[in-house]
Amino acid sequence: MSNSIMERICELRKKEGYPALAIQWGAIGDVGLLAELQTNHIQLEVGGTLQQKISSCLNVLNTLLRQKQATVVSSFVVAEKLSGASSSDNVIDAVTNILGITDMKAVSHHVTLPELGMDSVNGVEIKQTLEREFEIFITSKNLKTMTLH
Repeated sequence: MSNSIMERICELRKKEGYPALAIQWGAIGDVGLLAELQTNHIQLEVGGTLQQKISSCLNVLNTLLRQKQATVVSSFVVAEKLSGASSSDNVIDAVTNILGITDMKAVSHHVTLPELGMDSVNGVEIKQTLEREFEIFITSKNLKTMTLH
């Protein structure tokens, strides 16, 4: 949720002509909590992405800082398709699962995904899941205006 709030602040600052950039790095495997938790050198998948090295992050930082967007994502995406076909009835379930929504009755029909807490990290995960599992192709801009109903 804090990522989503920071991204909305950056979007507002950009709209008002001020500098702002929120970078969503994804999992970084050789520093922080992941590095502490990982006892053997197994490549873990976190939120549909593979761990990246801090050196990889530093290598692209200059490029990311020159972007005009208010938010950007830098992560290693898992390319292979998940096993087993999903039915179109499960699109809502897939999106709510990514967003951590457990009670659909508590969700208004008019609330957009960013208002439900979608940030750039889980936005990428939603977009990739829709494409990979359901062959639904949507722009990031349209994703920001989607609702669950």
